[in-house]
This record gives sequence, C-alpha cells and structure tokens, in this order.
Amino acid sequence: MTTFSRPVRRVTLETYKHFRRQIVVTLYADTISMRLKGTRTAYKLPVSHVMDYALRIEAVRLQREKAARRKARRNK
Repeated sequence: MTTFSRPVRRVTLETYKHFRRQIVVTLYADTISMRLKGTRTAYKLPVSHVMDYALRIEAVRLQREKAARRKARRNK
C-alpha cells in the first residue's frame, strides 16, 4: 500500500441535500475531513471511527434481514 505523504482532495459529483453544494473530501494519513464547497467549516473524523460506523450500519442491516426472514417464516 502507498502511504499518504500529502493530503488528497476530491469533490463529490452530486450536491448534498438542501444545501445544494458539493462535498469536498480530504484524506489525510489517518483522518478524513469533509466540508461543503465554498465554506470553511470542516468536519474531521479519524478513519477508525468511519470504519466503526460502517460496520455498525452493516450489522444493523444484517439484523433486519434476519428478523424479516424469521417473520416471513412465522407467517407461512
């Protein structure tokens, strides 16, 4: 893997909700920063927190699927 020596910035293709602005994402070594394009307020998160959040979302999705399968079996 290549390590980051400089920040990498990318802009989303779609605008964000009612703000109608694109999101600027900056990747640092162990941090992700997001802000609305044209603003200065940035929201920074450690990459580990983003991964934890993604795993929690996946776990909830799997629990809901499992519950739906159980409910469907009971209703047969």
